[in-house]
Amino acid sequence: MRILVVSHLALPHVGGVENLVDLEIRGLEAAGHEVVLVTSDGTGAGRIPTYPPTVRTVRVRAWHGPERRLGIPYPVSSPHLLSVLWREVGLADVVHAHGFMFMHSALAVALARLRGKPCVLTDHGGIQRFGSSVATLLARLGAETVGRLSATLATRVVTYNSRIQATLNRLGRRRDAECVPNPVDQTFFFPPTASERAAARASLGWLDARPRVLFVGRLIPAKGVPLLMSAAGTDFDLVFCGPGDPTILGPLPRLGVEYLPPRPQDQLRRIYHAADALVLPAEVREGFPLVVQEAIACGLPVVLGHDPGFSPYRGLPGLVMCDRTPDAVRVAIRQALAAGVTLARTGKPHPAEFFPTLGRWVQILYPPLQPATSAGSPGRPEVCLAPHS
Repeated sequence: MRILVVSHLALPHVGGVENLVDLEIRGLEAAGHEVVLVTSDGTGAGRIPTYPPTVRTVRVRAWHGPERRLGIPYPVSSPHLLSVLWREVGLADVVHAHGFMFMHSALAVALARLRGKPCVLTDHGGIQRFGSSVATLLARLGAETVGRLSATLATRVVTYNSRIQATLNRLGRRRDAECVPNPVDQTFFFPPTASERAAARASLGWLDARPRVLFVGRLIPAKGVPLLMSAAGTDFDLVFCGPGDPTILGPLPRLGVEYLPPRPQDQLRRIYHAADALVLPAEVREGFPLVVQEAIACGLPVVLGHDPGFSPYRGLPGLVMCDRTPDAVRVAIRQALAAGVTLARTGKPHPAEFFPTLGRWVQILYPPLQPATSAGSPGRPEVCLAPHS
């Protein structure tokens, strides 16, 4: 089949959605499908992917002012996006749109319905809250208008957070939105051996046994950066890695706080192997961060700010959820560090198997596509998407 994947941003722009889109493309290509990715021209410090000839990428010029000025990665695309999507939706057998409020995705969902093409919609954050009350209001308005349209018109809606699942069911007046965990490439993210861990720590200059507590993400208040700074303890160091403005961390370098610029995934894996725990005390705005899954697959315990949408993941060993106060986060960090020591001593593997492999995830996302009897193009029968059971 020819599958059209639409995302507002893609690698080398740094982010969980960007890495997930890359995983999806690789899984679809490995399964023998042709893939077209339509995205914006946003750039970043991440890995520049290379794909075989069966994968084609179309980048549409966009204005990235909201990200540069407010830290909100919402590209405003040029009008050329309409003609690009009209052409690519017409050529595709299935459309997969990421994000229910972005221009790229909403337009792709609408055109897929107009042209009679099955469309999967995946949302990653739901209705988010920002430091600016104006930005938060705009997000809510966008959800009730553009988001409602996308959730209503999509053939199939997939999330990986039960809170977002309920939101899209409400907006789309549907009951069939599904919660499907994202995949983890377990051939790339895996627990280190003792020698691999020692080499990773040495490469970062961590030559002592002092615990390093890692934050990976955009350096903005909504991600919980100031909260984590307030939760600093004398018995561990905080290490921040990600895009954004490092001045939010205060004077650098200084004792107990380290900043690492954004890294491509191969270097990020080395940091996972070197660290002792991952902490993301973000506000209630995440789906289930991909970096959390990557860290778990690498054997790290994880601290997350409590979110009712994380309930499907509560059984994960080494996962600690806490209130968003400095004292609660500090206590949770120490619990996670203790859990990491226990898991290492008992030899119990971290439950990466809880998350589907890439191949299995592609099968779940695109269930058997059944021929539909209609006047489709010769040699390219129309297909319909059955819900996953």
